[in-house]
Amino acid sequence: GTMIPKMEGGVAVEHSHRLAAGTVVILTLLLAALITRSRVAAHRPLRRVAWLAVGLVFAQALLGGITVLLRLPTPISTLHTATSLLFFCTVLYLAVRSRPVAPAALAHLAAAAPAHPSSVAAAGAPVLTPVNVALVTAVAVYFQMVLGGLVRHSGAALACLDIPLCRGSLWPDAHPTVLVQALHRLGAGTVALLVLASAVFNLRAAKQLKRPFMFVLAVSGPVLVAVQIWLGLHAVTSFLDLATVEAHLGVATALLATQMGLALGNAPARTHSATTAADGTSGAVVVVPWSSALRDLVELSKPRITGLVMATFAGGMWLAPGHLPRWRGLMTLLGTALIVAAANALNMFIERDVDKLMQRTSRRPLPQGRLSPEAALVFGTALAAIALPLLLLAGNALTGVLGGLAFISYVAIYTPMKRTSAAALFVGAVPGALPPLMGWTAVTGHIDAGALALFGILFLWQIPHFLAIAIYRRDDYGRAGFEILPISIGDRPTRFVIVAFSAALLATSLVLTPLHVAGLLYSASAALLGVGFLAWGIAGLRQAASRVWARSLFLASLVYLTLLFAALIIDRTIT
Repeated sequence: GTMIPKMEGGVAVEHSHRLAAGTVVILTLLLAALITRSRVAAHRPLRRVAWLAVGLVFAQALLGGITVLLRLPTPISTLHTATSLLFFCTVLYLAVRSRPVAPAALAHLAAAAPAHPSSVAAAGAPVLTPVNVALVTAVAVYFQMVLGGLVRHSGAALACLDIPLCRGSLWPDAHPTVLVQALHRLGAGTVALLVLASAVFNLRAAKQLKRPFMFVLAVSGPVLVAVQIWLGLHAVTSFLDLATVEAHLGVATALLATQMGLALGNAPARTHSATTAADGTSGAVVVVPWSSALRDLVELSKPRITGLVMATFAGGMWLAPGHLPRWRGLMTLLGTALIVAAANALNMFIERDVDKLMQRTSRRPLPQGRLSPEAALVFGTALAAIALPLLLLAGNALTGVLGGLAFISYVAIYTPMKRTSAAALFVGAVPGALPPLMGWTAVTGHIDAGALALFGILFLWQIPHFLAIAIYRRDDYGRAGFEILPISIGDRPTRFVIVAFSAALLATSLVLTPLHVAGLLYSASAALLGVGFLAWGIAGLRQAASRVWARSLFLASLVYLTLLFAALIIDRTIT
């Protein structure tokens, strides 16, 4: 009830926190005003970031007030933590980007960059660079800290007293509060590996560029991780000693700062302000409207493909025997959508050099320079960091593992393999067929014959579906340097492959009835649809069949899958 209460005990801590928050608000407003009024050209693109910091600090104040009024609700308290960390990252970004850059540093960065965009296109867009590894690590550290906030605010800090396992297992069959603690420990191991990788990549770069400060930051990462692990263990064994818990948070913040420092210190300043022309050359400084940037981020997720995957995942849940609470079903569906969107965004990041060579992909955000590659990398990594915990906590361990398998196989195996082998098609069909299997396991917790049949249908369907578009877009894929069956073995043998997999698809689709997953209505519909689709594929064996046929088969495959799942749902509803 007073502005200056008696400063003792918890009142002193809380009121000091509020006074500090007020000071931070004033300083943030001053920072935004100074950057807005600055006439330095390099500061112009930072204006929106500065006002973003203002928005975050006011959001933080609002969340803080709600947290107090509602007596520390776990979701709001965790969001309060997440917003404060995002505000910290924003201010750190402004601090690094607004500083004067020495000519020597610019020379070093220029020497590290490719000599010409054509050299990048020839060798492939760089993926495992010091900047990219540090960015991914920074995102991982951020979400690990948010997860730590959830551990603290949900009362999960002492849910597992044994070390290093959690109640005798990596993933115990226990209350969600226990699983939050188990997930935090698994996340700590993942972050430790990423920090070590970041250190290796950035130490090499620091030596080559002769940048002592980057060397110090790179070495600091593993040291901070070791200290952080010790503090985490001591926090448990000391039953949450206050000094240890606060030190744990402080070291984590320092670790986040080192990774951001490595990412920002090694990256050219143009990545935050300049666009890239369609030919890959650096363009003028352009401030893209927020609405356009958001649309481009959505485009990175490939909404139509994500929507199709969500439908197949929901179909797997619908057909599975058993029941899943509605909120868990919605959360696992959201997790699946996010993991697919993450894989699509990172796929565009990796293939940004060849996308500009293909007619159907040249208008994407990265080839057009509407988004920087770093933005796509951070976006994709952040989505994955949200999706996997959702699948593990709202679903179960098996669903989370399948989601992780789909993500890794698509991004790390299928995407680079497309440039070297036509067999990538069959590898890529695996993550594409996993969503209905994930939907099934989210309900049942195990894999059985019905789940494998759904997986088989989606796997087999993808082969004629993608081979049809590969025949139709053969020249486009050839210009980009992709290895596809129509190029490696020719059009006619590829058409025989289409017929073979269409026949296998027909047979597999009929298996659901004897497995008691579907009834006679579905069986009749699957037979009619399968025979029609197979006949369309056989029509392509005619010598007169042109690429127009291939495009029509591609469209027919979409109609086939839609009607097949519609028949499944109707059959299950009325029987």
